Amino acid sequence: MSEEVESRIIKKYPNRRVYDTEESKYITLQQIRDLVLAEVPFIVIDQKSEEDITRSILLQIIFEQES
Repeated sequence: MSEEVESRIIKKYPNRRVYDTEESKYITLQQIRDLVLAEVPFIVIDQKSEEDITRSILLQIIFEQES
């Protein structure tokens, strides 16, 4: 049997705020980075379009780390 791990859902709002639906609170990009480092599976959804924007958020985190 294969065990499927559910991803934590994080919503990005138009006002640039990011909301962790599991913790029921707004989080920062640094906290998303911490999720990556802790290997927590997650997906970032644009609240308005419901599009998966995980890749663009991760690129933004990498860009900020390089600056």
